[in-house]
Amino acid sequence: MSEGPEKSAQTGQGAAKGNKQQGKGKETSAEAQAAKDLRAQRKAEKAARRAVKVQESGKSTVVPEHAPASSSATAPQTARQQQQQQQQQQQQQQGKQSRNSSASNQSGANANVGGAVVPSAAAMQSDLLDKRVGLFRHLEITKRSGTADAGKDIHPAILALTLQFASYTVIGSSARCLATLRAFQAVIKDYRTPSGTTLSRNLTMHLSRQIDFLKTARPLSITMGNAIRWLKQEISVVSIDISDDRARDSLVEKIETFIRDKLEIAGRVIVQSAVTQISNGDVLLTFAKSAVVEQVFVEAHSRGIQFKVVVVDTRPLYEGKEMVKRLTRAGIQCEYVLISGLSYVLDDITSVFLGAHAVLSNGQLYSRVGTALIAMSAKRKNVPVIVCCECLKFSNRVQLDSVTFNELGSPDDLVNISIDSTPKLGPLKNWRETQNLKLLNILYDLTPPEYIKKIVTEVGSLPPSSVPVIIREYSSSQVEL
Repeated sequence: MSEGPEKSAQTGQGAAKGNKQQGKGKETSAEAQAAKDLRAQRKAEKAARRAVKVQESGKSTVVPEHAPASSSATAPQTARQQQQQQQQQQQQQQGKQSRNSSASNQSGANANVGGAVVPSAAAMQSDLLDKRVGLFRHLEITKRSGTADAGKDIHPAILALTLQFASYTVIGSSARCLATLRAFQAVIKDYRTPSGTTLSRNLTMHLSRQIDFLKTARPLSITMGNAIRWLKQEISVVSIDISDDRARDSLVEKIETFIRDKLEIAGRVIVQSAVTQISNGDVLLTFAKSAVVEQVFVEAHSRGIQFKVVVVDTRPLYEGKEMVKRLTRAGIQCEYVLISGLSYVLDDITSVFLGAHAVLSNGQLYSRVGTALIAMSAKRKNVPVIVCCECLKFSNRVQLDSVTFNELGSPDDLVNISIDSTPKLGPLKNWRETQNLKLLNILYDLTPPEYIKKIVTEVGSLPPSSVPVIIREYSSSQVEL
């Protein structure tokens, strides 16, 4: 009697095991069916992609006979993919057509000079953004401003000056500062204060718009920046109790006094001091063109001192040619050499006279590119380097290299290989269309103070280490530098 329950329990366990095995068999069969459906779906998608490729190549589509029935479920998806691909192809074709049309328009607007395509202003600026050297990408490239870029409130004197800056008709730190102050005199004379405001507030804003337009041609020089800060300070202290006519006349007179004291008289004092550094039989070297250095040589010649001047020049502006013309007209014996031949003339040089764009507070000389090479080469030959510079060119800025802050000229200036006024395009005439070719036209460099013997200023001759003292003295006397 006891065997009955044991047998029934065993039969129950056997039935449970059988049910588990059946369940496992169902699961394996379901997994196999899912894997089979997945493979079929992939085959269908592959066949659809192949059909799209055949359609694009212009061949007839062939639907494979062995495609499974599950591919019909993916047909709407493949149709949507085909539509998306067709839309993308149409957009790409439209983009290519628009780029081709814009390129043709730009080339149509370009001029053909000497067999080379000279791009328009808009095309030039867009191309230059991609053609900048990586190390100097943070620097702006000078633009060729025109009358079309000027606003209604831009004074004609500022417009003319901007065009002169852009074409390098007016170059040199002192010359640019003098021309800017003269233009500001014309702006102030024609200025009328609008109703509801004061001259001291509105004139400053009006001048700021003129200055912003000047910057479109070239960045402001250190001398221009110092003069502009001084002028804005003078405008801000104009009393509101005086009439506009008296205020305008007072400002024009102050600008004239500033020009006389800081530029004209300072230049004459520098000349009188620097002439004492020249003796009979000296062979002097100078670089490019400096107005104050030119006056030093002319004054020394007028005093009867017998000397010779070697003018070193470089591309692309060839400023030294004008220097040679002026000196020879004054009766001074001159030699003209490019900077590539500097080492061949240094053996006979007794002194080097250089101009300056600015002198920084750490004694660094910031001047036209090539100045550092000349000063270093002269130092190796134990030739003294004398810098003639007005105190207006002193700056509180501290700079250790020529990369952080500099000015980029137009790369197209390097294309012209002519040394006279007639342009002649050289091998670089199609540099914009040449891949992996970039032109770099740096305008200034830094000369370390250890290569400079002395700096001649209107307050006397001093070493580069004394520049911070002069800046501090001017600041204490409330003269903005």
